[in-house]
Amino acid sequence: MNMLKNLTQSLITIPLISLSVVGLNVTLVSSATTVMPKPNQPTARLISQTVTCRVVNIQTGQLAVRFSPNGKSKAGLNNGNSVTLLREGSAPWAYVRVMNGPNRAVNGLEGWVNSDYLSCGETSENPQVSCDVVNIQSGQLAVRFSPNGRSKAGLNNGNTVRWIKDGSAPWVYVRVINGPNRQVNGIEGWVNSNYLSCYD
Repeated sequence: MNMLKNLTQSLITIPLISLSVVGLNVTLVSSATTVMPKPNQPTARLISQTVTCRVVNIQTGQLAVRFSPNGKSKAGLNNGNSVTLLREGSAPWAYVRVMNGPNRAVNGLEGWVNSDYLSCGETSENPQVSCDVVNIQSGQLAVRFSPNGRSKAGLNNGNTVRWIKDGSAPWVYVRVINGPNRQVNGIEGWVNSNYLSCYD
């Protein structure tokens, strides 16, 4: 009688164990299939072509090259220094490689910079046309953020600019080559061309 009872319990136990194992497998598979990949995080957009940019419009200090957007600075750049644009982040941040920095130690360095202070890939520039500031009777010739807009710097008679592109007359977009002081050199903006004398 006991033998029969034990055999019956064995027969009952085996399928239960099998079911529990199968159930465990199902749970594991179910867990594995319900783990969805994380949604794509916003990432910096890679630049497909080589884009070279110049540092411009720094009025005081330097343009910081940072470890992360708005993060700690690792180096500084001056107006006229050049960088290669590697990828774009959330505006205004861009990830760059320094090509021509203020010194050799900075060249080749990579990091994040504020792209508001970069002038990139302007094909309309005519490098042969330079202009002298002339006929200023009082004050200075304003270098503006936009035609007839807010002034960012001032130029004196005899200062030199590079003509980059035309706007609606009399406005032209220029880069300061030889300004009243070093901080103005390299700044770009709009000026009234009536106060320029240009030459090739």
